[in-house]
Amino acid sequence: MLRTIATWILTILLTLFFIYAGYKKLTGNEVTAQHFHDWGYGPWLLKFVGCLELIGALLLLFPATATSGALLLCLIMTGASFTLLSHQVWHTFAVTSVCLVLLLFAGYLRWNQSWILGVFKMHN
Repeated sequence: MLRTIATWILTILLTLFFIYAGYKKLTGNEVTAQHFHDWGYGPWLLKFVGCLELIGALLLLFPATATSGALLLCLIMTGASFTLLSHQVWHTFAVTSVCLVLLLFAGYLRWNQSWILGVFKMHN
């Protein structure tokens, strides 16, 4: 029971975080857009990452797709971490690192409910 509650709290917090992050990118938040520009990325990437963050956040909400959402968001956080490290933005790198660890943990907690596991069980 406690594990279930903790899993849902983590899921909701991550979902809200990535909905907010994706929304900022999709609405063209000036600060976020300026960062992407400064790092040499085109405006198309800002929108693309925003869409992927929203999709990942929504996937987190459903136990069967939560692991897939966590993996998608882990890929995004890995790219973000690389960008931040290469531009020496240490304070934001700490946030992406924590998110990455929490996403891996959330994906692990939902693994037994994952559609991926169901596909492998069908073939055995």
